[in-house]
Amino acid sequence: MTRSSLNQTRLLSQKQYIFDRENFLTNYELLQSKTVGTCGATIKRNAYGTGAIRAVKLLSSAGCQHFFVSTIQEGIQIRTCTSGFIYVLSGLGNSEEAKICRSFNLTPVLNTPEQLNLWKPYREQPCALHFDTGMNRVGFDHTNPEQLDLAGFEIRLLLTHLACADDAKHPLNREQITRFEKIKIQFPTTPTSIGNSAGIFLGPKFQGDITRPGIGLYGVNPFSDQPNVFSNVVTLKGRVVQIRSVQEVNSIGYGATYQTLRESRIAIVGVGYADGIPRALSNIGEVAFGHVRLPIVGRVTMDAIHIDCSNAPDLQENDYVEIFGNTVSIDSMAQQINTIPYEILTQIGNAMHSENNQFKADH
Repeated sequence: MTRSSLNQTRLLSQKQYIFDRENFLTNYELLQSKTVGTCGATIKRNAYGTGAIRAVKLLSSAGCQHFFVSTIQEGIQIRTCTSGFIYVLSGLGNSEEAKICRSFNLTPVLNTPEQLNLWKPYREQPCALHFDTGMNRVGFDHTNPEQLDLAGFEIRLLLTHLACADDAKHPLNREQITRFEKIKIQFPTTPTSIGNSAGIFLGPKFQGDITRPGIGLYGVNPFSDQPNVFSNVVTLKGRVVQIRSVQEVNSIGYGATYQTLRESRIAIVGVGYADGIPRALSNIGEVAFGHVRLPIVGRVTMDAIHIDCSNAPDLQENDYVEIFGNTVSIDSMAQQINTIPYEILTQIGNAMHSENNQFKADH
């Protein structure tokens, strides 16, 4: 078979990665409605694995003009599809990066005195300042903002990040805001940015002038103790490559970690940990066919999982089962394996986008 004839052949995809544009925009509208000032968007790490270019185009169509990314490379990528403000949260590493930020009209978020010095040759170009008020991650020390040499700097935005926004009752939230209020005295006319997805729902005091929601945009619940108010955006499906009948008292998969207790109908689905499926789901995870949940049995392997589909007699080879989506949420999957949905979403999404795999990209 020639390459041209192969290209004309419809190859069956082992997985479908489905991005729901309408739900994505619905989530942005909800966050926008809860934001007192201006609602921006965090699209770092390829929009949490869902595709940065698509996310920026959709958000721009909804009026979003403030985008927050992790790295300069991410900023350059999305500059091709927006004329809005792009903030690079990691700041600057050297003088070359400062030149690049200027060339692509990226706003570096400066976190250290060293980064401040790197931007000094371009201080008439806008920058942002990040103050650490309790996260103890990156940012200037909140106790002495007056000691910074900011003469001639054009400061577009003042940021801080809440460590415990997902816990509305945590005392550190108010403590951080109190510290930030003291910092703002030194910058009376500079716009501020505080609230992520969870912070937006804590109220105006925890938002600032420009919010920067992330995970909620992509349909994931930012709170661990409240119902999810966001619409599902990402669905992952895997193709059933074989169904076999297994008699009782038979082992399944590597290590024989699962044993059938009855005659069982076992489906092998063509996705595995190489696709970002957590191996920790072995013997405890679930998938869905329609609204029927089916257990993962045996170990998750590199490119396959076993599921017991005895309760889904209509399931056939080449059908697709939902790995996560409307029935099996990312939130519930994360809870099962004691991790956070952020990790699953970015891990699987970036695995999908890193290969030249045929997958369904949109609803």
